[in-house]
Order: sequence, then structure tokens, then C-alpha cells
Amino acid sequence: MASKTTGGPTWAILAAACALAGVAQAQPLGTRANGMAQAFVAVADDASSVYWNPAGMATGAYVSFVLDFGAGDSLPGGSRGPEAGSKGNARLLAFTLPPLGVSYYRLSHVTAGPDEAAEPTGPSREEGRRSVQRLTTSHLGVTLAQSLNQWVVVAGTVKLVRGEVSRGLVGLAGVSDALDAADGLPHDATSRADVDAGAMLAVDRWRVGVVARNLTTPSFEGPDGGASVELEREVRLGVAWGHGWPGTSRVVVSADADLTERSAPGGDRRDIAAGVETWWLGQRLGVRGGVRGSTAGAARPVLATGVSAALTSGFFVEAHVAGGDRGGRSWSIGARVTF
Repeated sequence: MASKTTGGPTWAILAAACALAGVAQAQPLGTRANGMAQAFVAVADDASSVYWNPAGMATGAYVSFVLDFGAGDSLPGGSRGPEAGSKGNARLLAFTLPPLGVSYYRLSHVTAGPDEAAEPTGPSREEGRRSVQRLTTSHLGVTLAQSLNQWVVVAGTVKLVRGEVSRGLVGLAGVSDALDAADGLPHDATSRADVDAGAMLAVDRWRVGVVARNLTTPSFEGPDGGASVELEREVRLGVAWGHGWPGTSRVVVSADADLTERSAPGGDRRDIAAGVETWWLGQRLGVRGGVRGSTAGAARPVLATGVSAALTSGFFVEAHVAGGDRGGRSWSIGARVTF
């Protein structure tokens, strides 16, 4: 069915805006991290550390470059049910040369609310309509790390964030069609400054990390003076063990826990995650996997797996896939260079 925007009463548009004002960006960055079910805060040893834990770049490769693209969705069965749904994508370009890192990443997330009854009057009556909102943020960041002693590193990332909010009501029966209609909705863009921070404790084969994202909780104005959309502050704790740490480890086992809740279409999430990564054939083939679930509301478990293959020494191509009960489906591909 072709998409079209319904006028609808003003109160309905405002209600939809308020309901979606706290939407989270559900597709995190990093092919390796997603392949370990996002249990990566205490690993974070490549250039994706600028997102997962800025302090991690001081415990990893001396030089690292990461290029990633990924996508994910949370849809009801058959993509046509009356429930809410979402989809998103993520792109990352990052370079680290400790104690400095530079990065650009783009996160886009669109949410369609549950199917609502249409107005019973009017010449162009629709079968139903959904409130739809998309938030796209582009982050340009500079990361600096500082060692406090031989065990502890702290780091921060200062970012310029440009956020574009699209919002409206669409008269469509299927959630997938409603999500696709976001391109034609009214939109507005705003730029804000933001800060991420992280710390890493590394002792022998153990690492403990913590990261706090979106410390200023930047907000972005909605179109036509509508409600603004705020990036939620996220705090996450991780612990990891590496068989070969310090140095290159053939086996890594990790666990993460969210210390804050975040918005999600199926209800707020506060995840715990566990992952493992192993390397074979002289560090030329990496295989990883993991599981995560929410401690807020229903568990909604997600299983993930991923692989890395070395084309030449220090140059890897990588991929991951993940799936769960209705939500948490995602995939990504990427390239990584480390020295």
C-alpha cells in the first residue's frame, strides 16, 4: 500500500510525539561487540572503543582503524500485526593512536507505534494509522585517554552531535510500511555538544571497565515546534578475562550489565550480556558468540554470533548476525586494521 500522511487532530499528533519522545537508538556500533552479544565494555581493544569504552584504546592495539555498517529491527510477526515496531542502522568510521582517537558514526532509528483506530468520519477514511518517529544522529568525536597508574586508564570523548527528528501519522496497515514511510515525514535538525567517558582497570588477565554515554543528554527539536527528542544517558559496567592478557589473547570471556534502563519498542530494557571470543590458525580466524537479556520486564533474550578472517597480517573482514524473540534481530559487516 502506498504511504500517505493523515492530517488527524492536533491532540493525536501531540500524544504520539510525547509517547515517542524518549526513543532509544537500539542498534549499537561494532561488529565484534555485536558478535559477542554486546558484552564488550571491558574488552574494547580496537577503534570501536570510542563508543564502547574510550579508555579501552589504551589497553589494545597501538594503531587501530575500524569501518562498520550494521542494521537491525524489532517487528511483530509477519510485519503486519497491530503492535509497535522499529528498525535502525549504524555506521562507524574510527581511528585510534593512543592516547588519541578520532571518530565519526551515524545512528538512525525509526519507531512505529501500535495501530490505532482511524477517525470514523471524513471522505478519506483509513483502516488505521500509526504514529511514526525517526531519530538520526551523526557524531563527530575526539577521544583522549590518560593513564592514572599502571593499572587504571580514564578517557573522554567530546562530540558534536547533529540530530534530525522526523515525525508524523501515517495511514498504513502494516508496521513495515509505516517504518518505510518515515522518509516522507516532516523533519527538523539540531546540533548539540555531548560527552562520553570511560575507565578501565587492567590487572594481569582481568579487566574491569565502565562507560557513560550521552552525559549531557542532548535533545533535538521536533518538526513544526513539536516535542523534542532526548538521547538517554547510558551507563554500563563490564568485566573480562583474557587467556593471553596482557598481550594478544586467544580466548576472551566477558560479561556486561546495564546500570540504567533504556527505551525499546517492546518495553524498557536493562540488559545483562555474556560473550566469548576465540582465535585460531595463528590469529587468522576469530569466532565469537554470546547471549543477552533484559532484567527489566520480560527477558527478551538475544543470541549472537560472529566471525573475523584475516586477509593479510593485521587486516580483518568481519561479520555478525543476531536474533531473538521478536526483537534483537541484527546484522553487520566491517573491516578492521590493527598494529
